[in-house]
Amino acid sequence: MATPSSPLLRADALCHRELQGISLAIEPGGFTMISGSGSGALLRILGLLDRTEAGEVWMEGRPTSALDDAARLELRNRAFGYVFAEPFVLDSFTVAENIAMPLFKISDYEIEPARIRTGQMLEFAGLTGSAEMGVSELPLHDHYRIALARALAVNPRILIAEQAGLNIPPSEFHNFAALLRSVPETLGIAVIATSPAGAGLFHPDREIRLEQGAIAADTRPVTVEEAPAHD
Repeated sequence: MATPSSPLLRADALCHRELQGISLAIEPGGFTMISGSGSGALLRILGLLDRTEAGEVWMEGRPTSALDDAARLELRNRAFGYVFAEPFVLDSFTVAENIAMPLFKISDYEIEPARIRTGQMLEFAGLTGSAEMGVSELPLHDHYRIALARALAVNPRILIAEQAGLNIPPSEFHNFAALLRSVPETLGIAVIATSPAGAGLFHPDREIRLEQGAIAADTRPVTVEEAPAHD
């Protein structure tokens, strides 16, 4: 398990065709936004979806580069949830069935605990009244809510959100952004995200901006206690 001396997720000197020596640490329960050139590549490497060409990704103090594909899959299933630019919901399933699917396919839930957990995720995503509706009956912005609830159902340690909500109309995107932003505070799950809207709507705890594949800025909001005194 992660400890104060061992971040939840750590990257050391990552190199990739789009990245140059990236090092950073992710602590539990925060919202980190990554932007700029190479942000998608970095997000996918941090989420163990792609391999780095050099360097190391540590998950809860353990290196991941030597894991074979089966072990990486097991770790992804246990520790990560994912939301992508497309929601990838199943039109032939109901809303509840879409959300419950990973509970049976990944986590081997029994029926009653799965029902309870699905209900919790429906409530979190504001979809309780749509539980038995077919996905095709709902608008696109609700498809992303379903995808988010599904990714969170297995209670991952980290949510990877890659351009989530890309196709939501601007009039609806701010609602989805608020829901995604609430994940760390409400569920205690760390979020690492890239977004088509940038960081503005999300008010992240931390923003990492890349330029030419290197970290150009790594910023956190200034708190009242940290703000410089004025004469």
